[in-house]
Amino acid sequence: MGKRRGPKDEKAKVPGWMVSFGDMMTLILTFFILLVSMSREQTFGMVARGIGSFMVSAESYGLDGLLDGSEKNEIFNEVRVRFNLPPVENPMEPDDEHPMATSELVRADDIDKLPPRNEIFQPSVAIFAVGSSELSSEAAQYLDLLAPSLRPRGTQVLVLEAQAGAGEASGDLARNALALARARAVRKHLEEHHGYQRARLEVRAWISGLDPGSNGGAAVDARLILEPD
Repeated sequence: MGKRRGPKDEKAKVPGWMVSFGDMMTLILTFFILLVSMSREQTFGMVARGIGSFMVSAESYGLDGLLDGSEKNEIFNEVRVRFNLPPVENPMEPDDEHPMATSELVRADDIDKLPPRNEIFQPSVAIFAVGSSELSSEAAQYLDLLAPSLRPRGTQVLVLEAQAGAGEASGDLARNALALARARAVRKHLEEHHGYQRARLEVRAWISGLDPGSNGGAAVDARLILEPD
């Protein structure tokens, strides 16, 4: 007679393919973390998108069709919120399509918490009218005077930090978009009129609580990083 199976023998077993899949996903995540740690540009948007992809694959067991687009977007945006990034409509699209994904949504009060680097800080290289991202002729002329001293050389990087003050736009997302447009306007001028290389220019948007009435929060600052990490 065959041996009767008791309740303990009827426990559900994990399929073999599930164990292999879990190991593979863990290795992929580890490989991604290594790539990010060795990258010169370690942006929160890149990290959030990578972790979001891992979580989507884990939730759907690596199979297409188990999660619809809205469910995937919800997972991606949950990860973005954890990195203090604003949610976006299509977080899985490339950064070039959604510039908000490349900007770090950081409060101006937190700027002092960033790790120190060997750099030269030049405040207000360009001042904008309240609520505008258009580079005026006066701002362009002043920027032309500073261009020779701001030019990055060797491995140096010029970081353009734009701000949008309180009252310039409604909500953090709109203010962040305004600040980013200002930084890009300065970057475009340096590229087109002074031959700066795009690879040596970075843009960053800050959320400022300053009143833009006295140019507070309506300017672009420059940081020439002498020894990038």
